[in-house]
Amino acid sequence: MEIRHFVTFKKVIEMGSFTKAAEHLGYTQSTITSHIQALEEHLGGPLFDRMGRKVILTDIGKKLLHYTQEILETYGKIENIAIEEKDVRGEVKIAAPESLTVYRLEPILREYRKKFPHVNIRLSNANCGDNKKAILNGSADIAFVMLPQFQDSDLIVHSLLDESIVLIGSPDCALNILDISYENQKINECLITNEKECSYRRIFEEYLRERGIEPSHTMELWSIEAIKRCVMSGLGISYLPLMTVEDEIQRGRLKIIPCDGDFKQICYQVAYHKNKWISPALSAFINITLKHARDWSCVETTC
Repeated sequence: MEIRHFVTFKKVIEMGSFTKAAEHLGYTQSTITSHIQALEEHLGGPLFDRMGRKVILTDIGKKLLHYTQEILETYGKIENIAIEEKDVRGEVKIAAPESLTVYRLEPILREYRKKFPHVNIRLSNANCGDNKKAILNGSADIAFVMLPQFQDSDLIVHSLLDESIVLIGSPDCALNILDISYENQKINECLITNEKECSYRRIFEEYLRERGIEPSHTMELWSIEAIKRCVMSGLGISYLPLMTVEDEIQRGRLKIIPCDGDFKQICYQVAYHKNKWISPALSAFINITLKHARDWSCVETTC
């Protein structure tokens, strides 16, 4: 068995297929197959059940995955012995929701890329629940989430900033306030929102359920920008982080619709597994993130 065999095995799991793993690693598919077969022959059993185009781990494969992560982390430690900062190399796998990626991560990534040009950054966007799963199963090194503050015995969690969530409409929207007068009623507005797993969507829907308020219908879109454009055109209302709509509110293209009662606060948080080896590349990313988060707090409090 060779290190490259374990790298291939983990990449097949991450990508979900031999073909995609081959494309990512720059191998032919036959090379990927030979690497997996070498492991299977050594272990005396199959690592995957091949269900059509899908690959599913067997019991042997599940056991090997645990040791593979340990082996590759140890290999990474060896590769990074006694390196200087300017020579930091490797890969950092980041998971983040779309809104944080667009509105907060750009300066972090820009500074990191400038200081550590030899580190490969892999950034994936998903909802906060999936991002949390990614660090638990090892498919991401670090994850950003927007959730009510949480603790997990398996994770190291840093709170970055509390964020306001606001109900918005177009300047001509007939709804000017959502108060007690709307309880147990249907409002004549379409709720334009993102995926059901989104944390702040769940918070707002819970707010509506508790008061018996029902929108006329719901439109589900895939991106914040698409939601904002639909709201600005008068197609409905939405419930979004303030940072994503501040510019449009200042320019008079959107308005905040006050809501009676308090919402659960959400917090930007960054998390990684407590047993994760913190490579020099990952350590630098964490430090830069925390530095920028302190700047966010200063701006929010006008310090």
